[in-house]
Amino acid sequence: MSDNYYVLVRFNIETEKFQELYYLIKEFFEKEVNSCPGFISSKILTNEDKTLVINYATWESKQKFENFAQNIVSKSNISKKIEFFNPIRETFYEFEYLPKVD
Repeated sequence: MSDNYYVLVRFNIETEKFQELYYLIKEFFEKEVNSCPGFISSKILTNEDKTLVINYATWESKQKFENFAQNIVSKSNISKKIEFFNPIRETFYEFEYLPKVD
């Protein structure tokens, strides 16, 4: 079990809005998240119709994520644009890692 903290942000959108949201998320991570202490990685996932978008981010700890949320997210102009898409945030801790068994 790791101490990593996982943040999933889900968006239910219209297909036509996918590109706009995708570029906002990408810009946000490139300009404001990548250099934050404790940030490890992020993945943008979508369904085939591009009506569901999930940003899956990994942080070193809950505290480092909360510092980021308080100091960056609350003040970011890009984040305010992303809020327009009504994100639903869920957070998780790793419970167990199940590797592939040969």
